[in-house]
Amino acid sequence: MLVQQGSRHVKIWLMTEKELPDWVGFGREVRRLRQQAGKSLDTLSRQVNLSIGMLSKIERATRAPKRDTVGKLDQALCTNGALLRRWADTTKAVADPAWYRRVEDAEKAAVEIRLYHPSLIPGPLQLREYAETVLLNGRPLDPPETITALLALKAARAERLLAPGPPVVSAVIPELVVRQCIGTPETATQQRRHLLALAESGALSLQIIPTGPPADIGLSVGAFDLLSFMDRLPLVHAEHACGGELIDDPQEAQRIVSVHGRMQAWALSPADSIDFIKSAGV
Repeated sequence: MLVQQGSRHVKIWLMTEKELPDWVGFGREVRRLRQQAGKSLDTLSRQVNLSIGMLSKIERATRAPKRDTVGKLDQALCTNGALLRRWADTTKAVADPAWYRRVEDAEKAAVEIRLYHPSLIPGPLQLREYAETVLLNGRPLDPPETITALLALKAARAERLLAPGPPVVSAVIPELVVRQCIGTPETATQQRRHLLALAESGALSLQIIPTGPPADIGLSVGAFDLLSFMDRLPLVHAEHACGGELIDDPQEAQRIVSVHGRMQAWALSPADSIDFIKSAGV
């Protein structure tokens, strides 16, 4: 790629980077505004004290910008706050996408939600410190503002699901997930204490799957939430690396119901699971 730097053209070698779909529109808007203002990448990068490469990544949506950077771009491009508002809208959309709102609506109508994750404490049961470690490891390109927004979204979901009244919430968690250390040892201990408090209070029906042959039952289906209703067939909220989706196909939902039933059959009883959490170190 050739960019103009004063009277010279400088070749920049761009490594192939993954485009961030949510930031494509924002990046195009920055490029449009820059070109409309008659500024080269070099000129604008100097004005906002940003490298040409980083500015190019923002325009190509391979890097999500931080708020202070957008503030400088807003001022340099004379957009009177419009670019900052566009950034705020994009950040909110990343933290609260359409698929999440569909899941939220389904959860509000559910009478029972059964949680399972093969390698992590299920999202609604995570303490902030635990959740923050998971997000920082899984979303290294996100700016701090996006991580903060996602944490707030997780906290609001947990408060909604674990409040008194429907839905009834239960979780089947593999022993190794309870024992493993996510974050600091103190975070792991606090997370186990949180699970214990939820189980002892009755806000959560908790069952631990002991390590051994039965523990691999759920590995083939990955992370899921199973939602049950009074007036319709179950739905499955399947989690994946880029978010999640609702599955309403009756055959697929029944498959998850069957897998979950087998995990429950091999798991410790709720009372024995509470004893296990205590023995794991709280």
